[in-house]
Amino acid sequence: MTVSIIIAVYNAEKYLQRCLESVLGQTYRDIEVIAVDDCSTDGSLQVLQRYAERDDRMKVLRMERNSGAPAARNKAMTVSRGELMSTVDADDAISPDAIEKAVRIFEANPTVDIVTYDLVRVSNVTNEEIPQQNKNPRIPRRMTGKEACYWTILWDIPGLDVVRTSLEKRFFAETQYGQYGDETTTHIVFYHAREVVLGEGKYYYYQNPESYTNAISIKRFELLECRQSLRRQLVELGADERIIRRLDRKRWGELMSMCDLYRRYRDRFTPEEQKVLWGRMSETYDTFRFRDLPLSLSLMPFRAMMPSFSLFYRQQMMKLTIKEYVLRFRNSLHI
Repeated sequence: MTVSIIIAVYNAEKYLQRCLESVLGQTYRDIEVIAVDDCSTDGSLQVLQRYAERDDRMKVLRMERNSGAPAARNKAMTVSRGELMSTVDADDAISPDAIEKAVRIFEANPTVDIVTYDLVRVSNVTNEEIPQQNKNPRIPRRMTGKEACYWTILWDIPGLDVVRTSLEKRFFAETQYGQYGDETTTHIVFYHAREVVLGEGKYYYYQNPESYTNAISIKRFELLECRQSLRRQLVELGADERIIRRLDRKRWGELMSMCDLYRRYRDRFTPEEQKVLWGRMSETYDTFRFRDLPLSLSLMPFRAMMPSFSLFYRQQMMKLTIKEYVLRFRNSLHI
């Protein structure tokens, strides 16, 4: 049972050795590693080529132009030949027995389509593991794909996994939303899985302050459109209302985060970009059915009752400004 491990690479030179050593050092040897360089401007391609020269299980591809991780992974999928597939980020790593543990589950359970990794968060600064909250005891170790989709919405279970290639290749990643297109595809793949098992192989997720999702950029706001796309797809699939409401809860929280990001860094965007971002936030606001949001989200302090996004945003900014003044006043008392 060959496992294809896909790595999308962009300017990850200082992390690549850690990633490649963990992947090529797997106790399960029947793997192929497909690394796709997305037109890196550092020495990433040279690092990949050195490893490929040393290990014939590794193949290096290169994008013609910088297109983002989802497009790079799609390219790798078209040439993959494994019966199982996994994706590892270029700045992350997996435990030596991660693939072996997953394969054992697949071999013993022909109706299982996905085996998740056991996610371990690690600081890229201190290289120390970040303590995790207790896992939700309500989540079963084995469940249907639709049940798993529900739990992935808020990432109660990780979207990092080993999956049957026949399922994964039915849903190539969306590329129009930058990095976030992968997340949409992950939820949809889980939804279509027959069964999902929570595995024990460790995936070391390094918290990188320089990552795409931490950058102050107009691309961060693509998240809002990406979530709307996911909602449309789930509705078209006839997904349970529990999944839709859970997604709306997530979207509402992300809209709040984007509003605050816009408030704090507005001056970094050009007038044209500000217009685009305002339009994205306003369009997202108009998609909510506020009666379906939990009261804790929609009625504190009556923030979802505004008839337009403009009024809502002004209210939110006033609230945040007052909160900041209160914090400054409290801090001044301790000087």
